[in-house]
Parts: sequence; structure tokens; C-alpha cells
Amino acid sequence: MGWLDWERFRCNVDCENDPDNCISEQLFTEMADRMVADGFLDAGYNLVNIDDCWASMERDAYGRLEADPDRFPHGIPWLAQYMHTRGLKLGIYGDYGNYTCGGYPGSIDYLQIDAETFAFWGVDMLKLDGCYADPASMDKGYPEMEKYLNATDRPIIYSCSWPYYQLLGLLPLNWDLIAENCNLWRLFDDIQDSWDSVSSIIQFVGDARDTLVPVAKPGAWNDIDMLIIGNYGLTEAERAADTDGFVGHLGVAVAYVE
Repeated sequence: MGWLDWERFRCNVDCENDPDNCISEQLFTEMADRMVADGFLDAGYNLVNIDDCWASMERDAYGRLEADPDRFPHGIPWLAQYMHTRGLKLGIYGDYGNYTCGGYPGSIDYLQIDAETFAFWGVDMLKLDGCYADPASMDKGYPEMEKYLNATDRPIIYSCSWPYYQLLGLLPLNWDLIAENCNLWRLFDDIQDSWDSVSSIIQFVGDARDTLVPVAKPGAWNDIDMLIIGNYGLTEAERAADTDGFVGHLGVAVAYVE
């Protein structure tokens, strides 16, 4: 379990005018310190996950991803070490397509380079989104990334958006292949800070339960996105239903707690 920035901070890269809420190393180090000091680490929340919009808009001369130098002046390896010295793990975001959903460089022609880069940086989890990609190619591409991650010999939790994009494209899903290659896989739209969003996800999972439950196993989990119990859009009762509904149906891999 852990913390992910997306629902609250989105793709806010305006650190000049909004330094306390922009996607930057300051945000993630401050959150890491809070997770330790406030007891979340002791309760089992040990992942700090960076979502989209962390990277530079261009790769380096060797084709490698780079963190935005103004917002992450020490770089991702330093940030990973910051987490590790506090008993935490660092997750990072990538995209299987030509671009991330936020328009940053994607991995489609750089899967091996990116896998090796993430491992070299000391990353502990990769969320691989699927924007700007052909869903029909994902049965090949997502397992290919898994192969490159495994070849690094670094244990990296692999979160796939593969089935979500194939569901959107009305394509048949090979659940056995997905569970064989991914540690967790997204199934539905991004959760929003509203009861309509939460209830629609619970309804979807309930309707698909007979399909989803049998494919889950240790090390391979259905992912219905974050808990949003620390945001402002839900009542206390709705937050309780968010937790009970998500955990009761499938379990949750990343819980967003603010």
C-alpha cells in the first residue's frame, strides 16, 4: 500500500507560482516524511508513487528518460535513495505509447532502455499507462516490458493499464496472459473525487466479479484505482463505503491518503 499524487495534484508543473502543490521532488520528500512521522509506514503504507508529468519533455542524447531538472534538481536516483533510507519504496509512472497521457515521452520504442533506466535509478514500482498506443498491440508490448524489467534483476512491481485500454477498445482480453505478466492491472476509468465516480467503480466491479475474482492471485491483483478517503468530495459515510467497497470486492494496491 502507499500514496499516489494524481488525484490531488494532477499535472501541476507550475512550481514558480504554486511551489507547495506542483509535481516536484519537494512534494514527494515532504509526503515521505509525513508517512513516516504520522505512522502510515508503521501501518504498512510503504510506497510513494510518482504519477505523470515528472519527466523532461525530451530524452537525453542516449535515448534515456530524464526528470525535469528544475522540479527534480537532484534526480530520481537521489529521490529513490531518500525513500529507501526511510524504509519506503519509490514508484514511478511511464506509458507504453508514444506519449504519456500528459504529453511527456512514452516508452513504445524504448522499452528496454526505460526498464534498465528505472532499475538503475532504484525504482521499486512501475505504473505503465497506455495512452497514445494501439490497444491491439498490448498483448505483445506489455509482456515485452515485463521481460525487460525481469532482466534487470531488480524486483520492480509492475502495474499495467493493458486491460483498461482493451476494454475501451472492445477487444477480447486474455486474462491469463495479463495475470502472468503483471502484478496488478487497471480495469476502469480514473477515479474522481465524487460519489458518482466511486459508486460507478463499485458497480462495475460487482457486475464483473465472476470474471475478475478468479484471475487474481498472490502477486497478481485487480486494480480499481486509488482510495480517495483523504480528499474533499466525499462525506464520512461515503469514505467508509469507498474503503469497504474497494477492499471488499478485490483489495486495493495503492491507497491515496491525504
